Amino acid sequence: MTRRLLAAIGIAGAAFALYHATLLPGFDFGDTGFFQTTVGRATLTPRDGYPLYFGIGALFVHATRADPARALNLASAVEAALACGLLALAAAELSASAAAGAAAALLFAVSYTFWSQAIIAEVYALHAIFVALTVLLVLAWAKRPTTPRLALFFATFALGFGNHLSMILLLPGFAAYLLVAAPDGWRSMLRPRIVLLALGIAALGALQYSWNLRGLWEWPNQPPAFVDAIRTFWFDVTKSDWRDTMVLELPRSMLIDRLRMYRFDVAQQFGWMALVAPLGLAQLAIADWRRGLLILLLFLVDAGFAFTYNVGDSHVFYLPSHLVLAMLVAPGLVLIAKRARLRLAAVAVIVMAIAAARGYRDFPALDRSEDRRPTALLADLTRGLDSQRAILIADLNWQLVNGLAYFGKYVDPDLAYDWLSHVLLYAPALVRDNRAGGRDVVLTERARNVVAAAYGPLLSTVPDPGVRIPSLTDVVRDLPRGTRYVLCVLRPSRDLTLDRGDVSSALRLLAGTSLTSNDGDYSAVAGVVGVLPALTMSSREPFSSRVNLEGVDVDVRMESWLAFDTIRRMGFGQVIAARHHTLIVERGVSFAAFGADGRPIRVAYRGNIFSPQPRFVVR
Repeated sequence: MTRRLLAAIGIAGAAFALYHATLLPGFDFGDTGFFQTTVGRATLTPRDGYPLYFGIGALFVHATRADPARALNLASAVEAALACGLLALAAAELSASAAAGAAAALLFAVSYTFWSQAIIAEVYALHAIFVALTVLLVLAWAKRPTTPRLALFFATFALGFGNHLSMILLLPGFAAYLLVAAPDGWRSMLRPRIVLLALGIAALGALQYSWNLRGLWEWPNQPPAFVDAIRTFWFDVTKSDWRDTMVLELPRSMLIDRLRMYRFDVAQQFGWMALVAPLGLAQLAIADWRRGLLILLLFLVDAGFAFTYNVGDSHVFYLPSHLVLAMLVAPGLVLIAKRARLRLAAVAVIVMAIAAARGYRDFPALDRSEDRRPTALLADLTRGLDSQRAILIADLNWQLVNGLAYFGKYVDPDLAYDWLSHVLLYAPALVRDNRAGGRDVVLTERARNVVAAAYGPLLSTVPDPGVRIPSLTDVVRDLPRGTRYVLCVLRPSRDLTLDRGDVSSALRLLAGTSLTSNDGDYSAVAGVVGVLPALTMSSREPFSSRVNLEGVDVDVRMESWLAFDTIRRMGFGQVIAARHHTLIVERGVSFAAFGADGRPIRVAYRGNIFSPQPRFVVR
């Protein structure tokens, strides 16, 4: 046991060092921005959810005294490292080998999706803790089935619901295992004492959400009746509107493409090492079929849910199944060592070397330690605006909404802004009163379009002369001959458009050429200014390609599946030059010119959420 514990501590320490070195320094868009803005707030609404996550996050903010974005990012790194340590213990228990468990945990620690979530404010690192810990506890109960051990398992399982309700997906596997592993037969698990113990602990776990329920009475509107409050609470906490349209709603016509995406996803995490997992399941079936049943059900239910979940970031919902696959690698190594008549420790060391090599390869691609794009974008959008001179009325993509909320609360608290949906009905009065007080009313582009449609000439606008949005052609026009560059074009999201004429014009300036095809979802051009490109590639599927530009090795990696991925916190692809993270590729256009050290000289985005935002002033 001491050897297993030391191995787990070593894996957790190595994982934390990795995640801390690549940690996002500030806030991000989307759900990450929402978590970073909400943490520390005394009131949570049912829609906010995640009471345990926010409680732990508040402790990190208080303990580190860092800004909330940095503190929550750090919390994810700590939680992810602990999850890897617990996985090492659980895998060691399944394989009866500390070395095999450590190898499996290291594979998971460097898996692409988990690593990407371990360095930003997200709930998945904490969820991985509960998945690994509950597996470890139920296995410990089966070895010595006492009531206190069973109660500890129940309590941990119930506590996990305070972080993410997808803990429910573990229930079939755990229920089946408790029934088949009960020493006095499956009926013993249905005794009133055990049932009441489980229900009582579940009720205590549910009390975490009293924080969210209380929020219904703390808003300034009319306090709801209790029955209405419970109905609203259940609808919002369980995201009923999302479940009705997304859970088990994958169109049949997309099943084949989903299978191809899943193959890509598993290969992205583990490469050919994923083939060891079925061997691990076979080894478990040989050693103890009950354990094999437990792990198989955990995998099938989690992977099946993610497979049929019709949501724009379905790749993150595969994470629990990734953890289970990694867990199966440990007994798989036992079977390989037996069949090949090799020392298990030697096999485990080889796998750890493979994991280390994968980590070395992916380190620059997953390094977000210098990623300050959200701050830069919103600083440009709000430049020159303060509460004395102007008020910004915003209507933005939902991911930017969460970013602006954080920016206005912590980065630039002197910024005066509001959301168009809050003020549209009385916009003329708002404009009149602010102009009377000497303040301009400034609109984002989407807000301006809505206001124009609603009020016409009553509220006419002009482009803000303080904000100039250069075209992509203008961005590249003055780059010196011989400058290295990469330009990527990915099919944009439905709500965003791409100026292909501007892209073609920019490419003619860079290299006197254009994209070979507009049919591919993924396109990339890499070269040096003034000569034909060294790389011109377009594909319907993600690809990875290496090219040498004037002595600099450049990797262009497409890391997404655009048929389903509308949200990718880590970006949809990466450009690595001289082992430096030169460019995070987004949908639409992503461009970088860079030097011999791989550091970007100029970066530009168009047709995606990082595109510069124009402003308009109401006359």
